[in-house]
Amino acid sequence: MKLHQLKRSIGFKDKAKQRGRGNGTGTGNYSGRGLKGQKARSGHSMKAFFEGGQTSIIQRLPKAKGFKRPFKMVKVLTVINLGTLDQDKRISDTMEITKAVLKTLGYIKNEAIAVKILGDGDYSKHLTFTGIVQFSKSAQEKMAAPTSVESRKVPDLIGAGSGHKVMLQSVKEQQKDKKDKKDERDKKIKAAKKAPKAVKPVKVVEKVVAIPLLEVAGQIPSLGGTSKVENVEKKTSEENH
Repeated sequence: MKLHQLKRSIGFKDKAKQRGRGNGTGTGNYSGRGLKGQKARSGHSMKAFFEGGQTSIIQRLPKAKGFKRPFKMVKVLTVINLGTLDQDKRISDTMEITKAVLKTLGYIKNEAIAVKILGDGDYSKHLTFTGIVQFSKSAQEKMAAPTSVESRKVPDLIGAGSGHKVMLQSVKEQQKDKKDKKDERDKKIKAAKKAPKAVKPVKVVEKVVAIPLLEVAGQIPSLGGTSKVENVEKKTSEENH
């Protein structure tokens, strides 16, 4: 086979439509450009957003103040204090702290985020940090000389499984104790509802009727005078006699 015998594959490139070859072709006379005008001239080009000379949509829209940077200039940083790690009961005295551990304990959401350790709070543990390189000056001083620990319950650390997940046995025990207390409280509430209600004793209230005293001080018996009732009885006895 020679070069002049090579042929293009069918459909490789469509043949350009011939124009100005008579009205029978559909593009005769004006070759599909119409009559005179800017668009009929050779070398014509027009921008896609050109609107015929009227004010473009870009100029008609209000202009927003300022701008928003498409990328962040500040690196996302998560800060954790030594005092927070010291108070966390899930962390033992001599535990190795990595980003995977912090993610499992809920301190960070993603291991790709940078972490910095600050020195706020009391620190008495002897933690080892792996994969964390940013520490404040106060944090370095506290880590170099931690305070003494007299007694501390160290949770048993279960080996890390797939996905670098760390589980502490003390967490499971706390959850179990919490569930047991809740079940016991629910049982007491149900028993109290089923128990018969005690009959309340009826209180008997004695009514004391106060006898009004006479306004005249001379007629009050305690002051040596006589009452109206005694005077009436005396008159009645005299009439009978």
